Amino acid sequence: MFSLRSKLAFFSVPLIFAILLASCVPSSHSSNGTYPIDVTFADFYREIGGQQVLGPAISPLFVKDGVSYQYVVSALLAYNPNQDPLNRYRLSPAAASAWQINGQAEPAPDENRDYYVNGHLIWEELRTFYDQFGSNILGLPLTGVIINENKQRYEQYFDSLGFYRNFTDPVGQVHLMPYGAWLCGNNCQYRTADGTLPSASYRCEYSATEQLFLQVSERLGHRFTGAPLAAPSLGSDGNFQMVFENVLMYIDAQDGNQIKLRPLPSWLGIRSEPPVPPDHGKGSSFYETFEGLGYNVPDLFNEYINQHGTLSVIGGPITEYSSFNDGGYSQCFTNACLEYHPTAPEELQVRPHMLGYDYLAFSHQASTPVANTSNALQINAWEEHPLIPSGGIQVIHIQATQNNLPMQGINISLIVKKPDGITITYTLDPTEGDGNTSIALDPIDGPNGAIVQYQVCVIGSVSPQVCFSRSYTIWDQ
Repeated sequence: MFSLRSKLAFFSVPLIFAILLASCVPSSHSSNGTYPIDVTFADFYREIGGQQVLGPAISPLFVKDGVSYQYVVSALLAYNPNQDPLNRYRLSPAAASAWQINGQAEPAPDENRDYYVNGHLIWEELRTFYDQFGSNILGLPLTGVIINENKQRYEQYFDSLGFYRNFTDPVGQVHLMPYGAWLCGNNCQYRTADGTLPSASYRCEYSATEQLFLQVSERLGHRFTGAPLAAPSLGSDGNFQMVFENVLMYIDAQDGNQIKLRPLPSWLGIRSEPPVPPDHGKGSSFYETFEGLGYNVPDLFNEYINQHGTLSVIGGPITEYSSFNDGGYSQCFTNACLEYHPTAPEELQVRPHMLGYDYLAFSHQASTPVANTSNALQINAWEEHPLIPSGGIQVIHIQATQNNLPMQGINISLIVKKPDGITITYTLDPTEGDGNTSIALDPIDGPNGAIVQYQVCVIGSVSPQVCFSRSYTIWDQ
C-alpha cells in the first residue's frame, strides 16, 4: 500500500482549509456529481487530507496512456505504475499548462530563503503545509501571493494546487481553489460556486520597447507596479506607454525619453482634495503644498514610497488619507493610490490600488462579436464611472452596431453581482435608432476597492444566449 509517511509527516497543521463539501464520500455516483475515491488512490488521498482538504471525487477513475487518473474538487490525482515507487503517485500539474499561469519572478529575499522557490516566496500562511508536503505534492509555485480584486481574495498558484484567502477571512483561514473542477469542466457533473477560470499571465513579446518598461518595473519593484497587463502601445500624445496592474508608464519623448508614470488617479476621476493643516500626532509626516496647508502622509506610506523610487516617482499626495473598516487606510498620490490593510499577507499589507485594470476598462470599451447572428454584430458596454463611491449611482451604457452601423431593437439584460454576492437582474430598453441604450443601477454599497461585476447578455435574437462580463470599482474619495 502507498504511504506518504515514509517521506512526509502526517497531515496535521493549524491552517484551516475550508471547502464547503458533503460530510462523507458517497458509496456511488450521487446526484451532485460526486463519486467514491477509487481504491487505487485511497491511501494517497487520505494522507494528503482526504475530503476535508481535497474535496470529494467528481469523476470515476480513468486511464490514459497507461496512467490512472481521478478528478477531485481541488486536484487531479495521478498514478503512473512505470515510475519508481516514491514517484508513482502525484497531483497532476495543471496551472502552467492549462491556464498559462507564470508570474513575474521576484528578487530573492534577505530572509526566509528556504521558502524562496522557483523565483517566488511561499506565502507565510502556507509554509507549514508546504513543509509538510513540498513541491512534490503542491507543484512548483508559479506566483507569489497576489491579489484577485474580482474575487476579493489573496491567492497563490502552485502548479498542482491553488490556495486563497478571502479579504474578509481571518488570517490563516486558507482555502483550496477547485483545480479539479476547473480542469474537468463540462465533463464532470459537479458544479462549484467558483466557476471563473484563472486569467493567463502576461506573455512577453520581447520587443526592445517592452524590455525598457519591464526593466523599470523590476527596478521600482514588481509589488509596486504590479504585473504587466498589455503590450506597449502609442498613447494619445504619441508617446509609447505600457499598462501594469497598478500604474501606467510612458516614455516621455520631450524629456530625454525618460520612463515616467501617468497621473492615473486624476485620469480616472479621483479629484484632488483641499489641503489641510498638519496633524501633529504620531504616525504620519506632513507634506506642505501651500502656505502651511498640505496633506498628512502615514509613516507606512512614506516608508513604502522610499522603497519604491521616492516621491518623485509616485508624485505628491492629492488627498488626505482615509480609514477602512479593517483598521487600514488609503491615500491617493499624483500617479498612484496606496492602501494599508493590517490583516493582509505581510508583503501585501501596504500596496497600490490596482488602477491599471480600471484604466483598461475605461479606455477600451468591451466589444464582443455576437456569435450565430453575424460576425459584424458588435455589443459595446462601458460604465459612466470606472470608479464610484459606495452608494453612488452607476450608469451602464450599451451600444449595438453591425458593419459600423447602429442597430435598433437589440434587447439587452444585465446581471449585476454586488460585493456581498447578491445578484440583481435588469432588462434594458431596446437599443434606439442610434444603437444605444443605458440604465442607472440601484445604489450599491461596498468597501473601498470592492469590485462590482456585471454580465451583459443579448436576449431574444440569438440562441444560445450570448453574454460577456465587465466590472468596475467602488472607491470613496
